Amino acid sequence: MEAGHEYPEIEIFVREKKEKETAMKTRIRFLLIVILFSLISPTVVACTSFILDNNGFAVFGANFDNRIHEGLLFINKRNVAKTLLDPGTTGEYAEWTSKYGSVTFNVVGYQFAYAGMNEAGLVISTMALDITENPAPDERAPLETAIWVQYQLDNASTTQEVIASDSVVRIANTTDHYLVSDKTGSSAAIEFIEGKMVVHTDEAMPVKALTNNTYEESVSSWEKSRWWMFWRLLEKRFWKSSLIRFETAADRVRSFNDNGKDKAVEYAFDTLKKTCDDAESNPTQWSMVFDTENLKIHFHTRTNPEVRSITLTMLDFSCTTPVGMLDIHQDLSGDISNDFMPYSPEVNLNHFLRFFEEYGLVDISPEETKELTEHLESFECSELKE
Repeated sequence: MEAGHEYPEIEIFVREKKEKETAMKTRIRFLLIVILFSLISPTVVACTSFILDNNGFAVFGANFDNRIHEGLLFINKRNVAKTLLDPGTTGEYAEWTSKYGSVTFNVVGYQFAYAGMNEAGLVISTMALDITENPAPDERAPLETAIWVQYQLDNASTTQEVIASDSVVRIANTTDHYLVSDKTGSSAAIEFIEGKMVVHTDEAMPVKALTNNTYEESVSSWEKSRWWMFWRLLEKRFWKSSLIRFETAADRVRSFNDNGKDKAVEYAFDTLKKTCDDAESNPTQWSMVFDTENLKIHFHTRTNPEVRSITLTMLDFSCTTPVGMLDIHQDLSGDISNDFMPYSPEVNLNHFLRFFEEYGLVDISPEETKELTEHLESFECSELKE
């Protein structure tokens, strides 16, 4: 070999490999953004969440109101090492190993959490907020909205830990705000306004509820509503705007008396019924109640009105066993903790493909969709590395 020979064929191979990896990352990031915006429409403004204080524990209720009815449940495992492909301005990627197992309600597919509870009793739910303004790119690694929710359930046991995560990761491409509670009932409404995280918690949170106006605007309207009670009663009868739903939920939260877990769950479902959306264009698809004291999730759907329950203490969150998954509308009732099927890449991919076929705003090939799902499935169990 001659000294200084550069072997251009190797350089070309390396360059092509890097270009291919860059192109894949770009396509996956594009898909993440498309998934987000394919969920958004002018009518997606009717979700409601609230938190009851049940003898020092949170009972968290949430309605998912949307034209989209499909959904999957996932049992997400602890000790899974995850890396995303979109860096911050310094080139750093979001990397973490999940501390907690969780059960999530996912609209699109695996890792795209809309709502859920982890084994520490942390609960989070998502609602649209049209004045949301995302933080500008900086050194923090970005997480798209649904993956941001999964990140919190992977890593946080308290509401304060969720708030503190803003110094580590940056939410990206969100049009939402979030209600969060931990097992003790410590709660927060988290919004992103003018590019900054805005948090209402403790003394700055006079009532634990959230719909689709800012928390500040909602509380202001609720506090003023008693001055025009007659007109408000008419509005509540004939029109369920975001502010009306907030006032209904807030009144119910304020009037709740601690009567034990069974009645708290029943009261929560009754509150969800009073705040549900009856519009055919945007009906209530799922109603969920999270009981943090007993680590139980109760829910029913528009397609299957039978109440089903999941007991987190009965689940295996070890990452040495398969992720669990289940169609949210499965024809089941009662406790379904043992009815989850092992994770199926084919089922997850087909769910993605059906979603894009029915709701996607742009044409996306099955190959591109498969690239995304395969990346999210490639996260490894740290226990198996040892």
